[in-house]
Formats: sequence, structure tokens, C-alpha cells
Amino acid sequence: MPERQENKFFEEKEMKARKLIAILMICCVMSFAFAQGNTEKAGKDQITVGFSSKDNSDVFVKNITDAAVKRAKELGVKLLMSDARGDVNNQISDVENFIVQDVDAIIVIPQSVEGSAPVVAMCNAAGIPIIVCNGDIADQNYTAFVGCTDQESGEILGTWMMENVAAGSNVAIIEGPMGQSGQVGRYNGFKAVGMLEHFNVLSVQTANWKRAEAMALAEDWLTTYGDDLDAIICENDDMGMGALSACLAAGRDDVVVGGVDAIDDAVQAVKAGTYGISVLQDAAGQGGGSIEVAVQIAQGKPFTFDTRIPFVGIVAGNVDAYLAGGVAALSK
Repeated sequence: MPERQENKFFEEKEMKARKLIAILMICCVMSFAFAQGNTEKAGKDQITVGFSSKDNSDVFVKNITDAAVKRAKELGVKLLMSDARGDVNNQISDVENFIVQDVDAIIVIPQSVEGSAPVVAMCNAAGIPIIVCNGDIADQNYTAFVGCTDQESGEILGTWMMENVAAGSNVAIIEGPMGQSGQVGRYNGFKAVGMLEHFNVLSVQTANWKRAEAMALAEDWLTTYGDDLDAIICENDDMGMGALSACLAAGRDDVVVGGVDAIDDAVQAVKAGTYGISVLQDAAGQGGGSIEVAVQIAQGKPFTFDTRIPFVGIVAGNVDAYLAGGVAALSK
């Protein structure tokens, strides 16, 4: 090989070697910085968690946030709470504020499966762990999930209705806000067990998880359909309580009403025999559990990526056990 070409060959080899060493050094520095950052966060005296709730006017959602506040206090966690009040834009803004404050983790109860999805990418870009609580979200690149499978509750509610209301009966369905995990999953549950074919469905409308809206809707149905209306199937108990109030006010204790969440007055109505079923969703398990997972992640400890808390139907046969012993009594 001519001398000039040989020198050029070795010069190129040397340059490549230097570039490789430089890249390796940069990677080492970045890895050290990342590890140091995690160690610093893990070693902090107090962990700070941002919690974005979708709408605390919903009794069950408020139960989740109350459980989160309680568990955070027990664990010495600084908890920053926000309430999107049913507006996905508020929720995105709330998460942006948490990111600016450089919290150690963010927990989100999604307002919308699709609409709330951007918060996942936002947290990932900021390097902040995101825990999705209660309901599903379209972007599943989150750090962890603590909640339920909404379709399961629809299957339980739909199956009970088919077993306790005659086939071919006239029913109406009250849904949650369209596109939310609870609305999508529970309606899919109704379909999965064949409930929509089992009954003659007179109407399907949303009351946005709101008691007052459901009451007004039920009043309209009672006027429109009269004695032909046999049951009102509700995707949550707040709406179920509104529908039940309308039925009782109209003297229609023959209309079967049921829902999801096991809020206090719904459980008492099951005990009183005026409400057919309330499908229990464990608010304490979800709210407290999401805080525990956030702490584990912030401390660099092992955690469960996907925690699904099962639903249980509360009916006349087990309501006393539940009232006496809580969730634990239902698993015995």
C-alpha cells in the first residue's frame, strides 16, 4: 500500500476510534446523571405526587380521591390535587402544571379515553412517571395502571338484570359521558352478555354521571312510556339514585333500577329493597393503591404494572355482610 494511502487509512481508523470513545463517554455520563437523578428523587425526604381527578362532583370519583388523600397522609406524601370538573382541557392543563412543578409522579383519573391520552406522552417527555387510575386511556405507554376493567361491571349488571327481569321486558339505559372508559366498557359489557337482545330497549341516553340529569331523564321516560317501562339500567349509582327518586316520586316501585359503584345511598337502597343491584367498585383500593404504586416508583422499588381490582355485585343476599364487614366480607 503506498505510504500516503497507508497513512490516510490509519488516520481514518484513529478518528473512528476517537468518535467511538467519545460516544461511550457521553453515554456513561448520561447514564450516571440519570441514575443520580433517580437516586436523588428516591432519597428525598418527601415525595410529591400530582393527582388529576376527572370530576369530583361524581360521588364515586370523590371517594377515590378521598382515599388517595388518606393514604398519602399515612405515607407522608405531599399530594397536589386538581379537579378537571368534567373538562378534558382542564385535565391536560392540570397535568402541565404538575410537570412544571417537577413532581415525582402524576396520577390521572382520565376524563376521556381518547381526549385525555395526550397526558401520557406529556409525562413521558418530561421524564415523570404517570399512573392511570380507575379507567382506561387510549395511550397505554403509561408507567402503571391501578383500577378496574369497566366491561366486567357491565357484564355483572347486565347478567343480574336478565336473571331478575323477564325476557322481552321494556327497559331504558342511562349512560355516562360518551367516550369515557366507564361508558364504553359498561355498554360493551351489556352487549357481551346479550342484554341488549334479551330486552326491548326503549331508549339509551346519557346523563353524564349526574343524579339530577338522570332524575329528569327518568321522569320524562315515566311520562312517555307509562306502565310499559319495566326497568332502568344505569351505568353508575349517582344516576341510578336519580332514576330511583323519579320512580318512587311517581309511585312506581315496580320499576327495577340498578347501577354501578356501591356508593352509600345505593347500598342502603339495596338493603331497603328499592334498588336491585349496585355493582361494587373498590374506591379505597383504587385511590389508596395508586398512591402506593406512585411511592414505589418514586423510590425506585419494584411495582406492579397493571393492577385490576375486581367488581362484585351487591344484592339483597350479601348486602348485610358488606355493611358489616366491608369489601373483605364479600370474598369470604
